[in-house]
This record gives sequence, C-alpha cells and structure tokens, in this order.
Amino acid sequence: MGRDVLEQDLNILERMVSYLGEYLLSEETHWEMREPGMPKLTIGGCLMRLHRLHTLQDQLSPTCQEQLNKVTEQFETVLQGSIVRFEEKTHQELHARLHDWVSYFADLSRHMLVDQGYFADKVDTRVVITAMVDKMQTAPYNLQGQIKNEVISLDNNLRQRWQTGTFIWDATWQAAYPVTKYWFLYGMPK
Repeated sequence: MGRDVLEQDLNILERMVSYLGEYLLSEETHWEMREPGMPKLTIGGCLMRLHRLHTLQDQLSPTCQEQLNKVTEQFETVLQGSIVRFEEKTHQELHARLHDWVSYFADLSRHMLVDQGYFADKVDTRVVITAMVDKMQTAPYNLQGQIKNEVISLDNNLRQRWQTGTFIWDATWQAAYPVTKYWFLYGMPK
C-alpha cells in the first residue's frame, strides 16, 4: 500500500505542477484542476508533496524517482520566472491557512467530542503552513515577520492543550515527518 500511496501523491504533484504557471498568473488561492477527483492546486499542497516525496524517494521505483526529479525541475523552472508572484501568492495562502487554523481551534472542542478524526483531517493545514514557511525562509524569498510570530503563537496555544501520542496519519508518511519538527502529528489536543 505504501508505494501506491506515494505514486498517487506523485501523480497529483505532477498534475499540480503542470498548471502551476497558469495558477501563479491567476488571482485564485485554491485552483480547481480540470481532472475530476483531484485536490485543489495550492502552493502549499505542492510544497507539502515535494517535501514528503523527496524525503521518501527511496521507497519509489526508479521510474517514479525519475518522474519526481522531472516534476521538481519543472516546479523550480516555473518559480525562477515568477519569484515575486510566487512570494505574493505564498503569503496570500499563508494568511488564509493561518485564518483556517485559528478557526479550527475555535471549533476544536465541539468537533473533538463528536469526531476523533476531526483533528487528523484538519492538521494538514499546519503541515502545509510548515512547508510554505520553510520555502519562504530560503533565498531568494522573504517570509513576512508577522507570519512566523503568528505560527509561534498558535503553536504555543496548541502545546498548552496537547496530549502526546502516536502518529495520526497513515504510517506511509511517518518517516517524512519527524516528531521533533512535526510534533503536532504525534498526538491530539486534549
């Protein structure tokens, strides 16, 4: 199952990157892809997949490793021609995702009583935020200072309510998300 999940993620990434140039020119933060059943294209979604697929690339077949390298090269080529626009859209998405994350906290207690899977479904927002913050802290990009401060504040709030536990996503992804950096994937809010 693990390899199938990775290959599916790679195929999603490949489709996302194929639309990335158009997406960067649009005003949309979440771009509806033309293929049915595909997630919406976002910068964060691309970065999350790039991170985990590169971290787990030794689990891919040689053909899929080659495919990942080509997709990564295409991604970087698109970014080279759109540095300012990429930075603007990433900040736009970061603000939207931080707003979503705050909203999840507001609803967390109510949803956790009814659905223990609520947090596991919503925490991908925090994973995507990490991927975008990491990218924006590399040259030539510049992360807005208030974003980093807001992430720290939200994390401190969550840590006060945190119960450490096991990895909450499919085990396929665990090696891509070490507990030291992705502590919010290891447990649940109390």
